[in-house]
Amino acid sequence: TLLLLCAVASWAAPTIDYRISLGNRADHIVHVDVHVPPGAAERDLQLPVWNALYQVRDFAQFVRDVSATDVSGSALEIRKTDKCTWHLKGATNGADVHYSIVADTPGPFGAELSSEHAFFNFAEILLYVVDARASPVTVNFRDVPATWTIATALTPSGVSASTTTFSAKNYDRLVDSPVEIANFSQTFV
Repeated sequence: TLLLLCAVASWAAPTIDYRISLGNRADHIVHVDVHVPPGAAERDLQLPVWNALYQVRDFAQFVRDVSATDVSGSALEIRKTDKCTWHLKGATNGADVHYSIVADTPGPFGAELSSEHAFFNFAEILLYVVDARASPVTVNFRDVPATWTIATALTPSGVSASTTTFSAKNYDRLVDSPVEIANFSQTFV
């Protein structure tokens, strides 16, 4: 039985880690780092064209400054191949993809970062690794004001003085869990 458990554990898909910074609230700019685990030398990353509506939308128009580095910090080639896809080369040993995205669309079908709050429908701001969409994911929030609280259906998996981390079974579960981050007031009756 122990041998079987070890074998199953070794087959588990590596986790895709997202790091989201709320540090540029005044300009509505979300900074995102995606840690791509070791795998194929060439990988595609996409931003969905869907969210909770039955219509094709262009979230990629808000993406800025896409770059990538290997595990030692050296630059990797990443280029946009179509309206919502980026092709990454040199990712055999893992990579970090960095980008910024403008989040200034209020409402339940938007993404917004301001000095008042953050609301994210993750399908609008997080690129996914095409060949690893079924892999487990973590989302780590940084630069959250000390008085703000994070409200989401995601499973909390870690808190430190400067970051809060949540996890999901896969990208689809992640994007089914929007997040509101703000200075909530609570009234108990």
